[in-house]
Amino acid sequence: MKLKEAHPSKLSDRNERAEAKLARIARANTYFGGASALVIAARMVRMGSAIDAEGIVGDIYSASNGSLGEHGAYECPECGSVHLGTQRALACCAEPDFDA
Repeated sequence: MKLKEAHPSKLSDRNERAEAKLARIARANTYFGGASALVIAARMVRMGSAIDAEGIVGDIYSASNGSLGEHGAYECPECGSVHLGTQRALACCAEPDFDA
């Protein structure tokens, strides 16, 4: 099932919005060149940010397949609510497996 990417501003948590926004900048760097995401991540580390900015940028740069993975904002395929990461978006309305 293909998930629909959402704009980071639709996330409710401030740190999640920052993470998704930084991931989108890093993805743009992989497509069009540049290192602005590295500069932003270094600044966030110096400011004492709660998110692992350098790890996010490293994940996106190393994947370089266009996917934001667990750092992007995605809509739940059933209800349309926005979550950070593909796993959370898929698990939103999924029925629990009680057979296990």
